[in-house]
Amino acid sequence: MEIAPIPDRPNWARRFLLAFAVIAPCLAFYLVRTNLFLALAPIFLSHILLLYATLVANCQWFGPVMRSFETTEPEVWLTIDDGPSPEHTIAMLDLLDRFQARATFFVIGHRAEKCPHLLTEILARGHEIANHTYSHPSATFWAAGPGRISAEIDLCAELLRAGPDRPAHYFRAPAGLKNVFVHPELKRRRLVLIGWTVRGLDTVQRDPAQVAGRIVRKTRPGAIVVLHEGQRVAKDPAFNPRCLELTLSGLLEKGYRCVIPRPEQLRPHAAGK
Repeated sequence: MEIAPIPDRPNWARRFLLAFAVIAPCLAFYLVRTNLFLALAPIFLSHILLLYATLVANCQWFGPVMRSFETTEPEVWLTIDDGPSPEHTIAMLDLLDRFQARATFFVIGHRAEKCPHLLTEILARGHEIANHTYSHPSATFWAAGPGRISAEIDLCAELLRAGPDRPAHYFRAPAGLKNVFVHPELKRRRLVLIGWTVRGLDTVQRDPAQVAGRIVRKTRPGAIVVLHEGQRVAKDPAFNPRCLELTLSGLLEKGYRCVIPRPEQLRPHAAGK
């Protein structure tokens, strides 16, 4: 299935940020004759704006981030990051089967390389896989240049194309952080950047009930939900599956179904807004 490209609309926020970053040093040079602190103000402001757009997940100043999908039904899109995991993937697939839920697994390339059979199992059970970079460099991806970004995307994409029927139309940046170079690289590859509407904070929260409660409480029709796998394997191996089980149970109690939306349903604003 070919995915329709995002309409190529002018991104005025991106143009303004880049233009201001170029103009700020010139403006500072002009103002330095008047007051040093006043001269530093435009440089400081341009850096703050660029950092905000980079470090705030789901910020769309650099380009569109899909945060929900259009639906008139009580449906949500469940996305599971950071797999595949030998410890968790099969257990989570069994839970999805039990609740008759479908999900998209945003996989890390080097983990997929070690467990290609798990990708096959995800697809065989009617779910979807998507690109979450090759090495998940969450501490540095936000500061990476075009070459590093391209390599992270392409190495993962090659692994997802290693077998039949393994489409990879979507991309999620590590921790949702992206810089000014990410959208141009995604556009060249016809990939869509996926954010989220609600996440359970299961990478920092220690109580599965609180993770699920946060998701169920904040979910609205058309929401994109984020959970993870492969976390706390040594200390609490049941943590991620338990988060998923409680989330699926809570969503079912509220009448929600977990579906995979069509590409044309995706939208950049959050559900309920």
